[in-house]
Amino acid sequence: MMSCSPILFRVTIVSLLLSLLPDGRVFSEQSPTPENQPAPPKASPEPKAPAQSAPPGKPEPPKLSTEPKPEPQSAPPAKPEPPPEREVKGKEKEKEVLKKPLRSLILTVKLALLAEARLFHYEIEVGEDDQTITLGGRVSSEDEKTVAAEVARSVPSVKTVVNKLEVDKGLMQALVKKQDDIITGLVKERFAKSATLKAANFEVKTEDGVVSISGAVRFQVIALEAAEAARQVPGVKAVKTDKVRLEVEG
Repeated sequence: MMSCSPILFRVTIVSLLLSLLPDGRVFSEQSPTPENQPAPPKASPEPKAPAQSAPPGKPEPPKLSTEPKPEPQSAPPAKPEPPPEREVKGKEKEKEVLKKPLRSLILTVKLALLAEARLFHYEIEVGEDDQTITLGGRVSSEDEKTVAAEVARSVPSVKTVVNKLEVDKGLMQALVKKQDDIITGLVKERFAKSATLKAANFEVKTEDGVVSISGAVRFQVIALEAAEAARQVPGVKAVKTDKVRLEVEG
């Protein structure tokens, strides 16, 4: 009886320990440590639902808004300030002056003198003082002096004419010679523009508007070309070529 007691005691203790365990597991001699315990499995994330794509087809046109857009309000233009009365009156006077034709009594008399053929070649000076015309310069005869005074007196608005023109009988000859020198220069310029006439080396003289050409050429047609060129110069009355010689070659 004494020998069965320890065995029964041990069975009783084991039964008590098993009743205390909630899941009924028996402890092993070596209980697993936290390091040896396997990690709990991680919960996998729930898969996201794919976004629903629009069905293929033509894109819908953007809807136009029927509401009117507000227009930007611009500032009203500033009204210019009116100019002072003095400036307005001054501008009005300037406009009136511009509308009126600008005339000069001196210029009117000069134009009348240039329109007279007998006075055309003379340089006549004209002065004016309170509608009184004064004539100065030179003419070649008393008749021309009288004609100048009559022409000036015939201009409207001229009250009095003071005639101070001098009579120079050699003036006309000097004017004619001056005109002849001008004609000679113009004829030589025309000859220089032609290779044939330049090579001919003609001599040119003018007397009272008559041009004389002299020199030597091989062909008579060259003399004709020179006469035609001289005839084109204003003021030439005639062209003489009797002093042009024809040379024979050799």
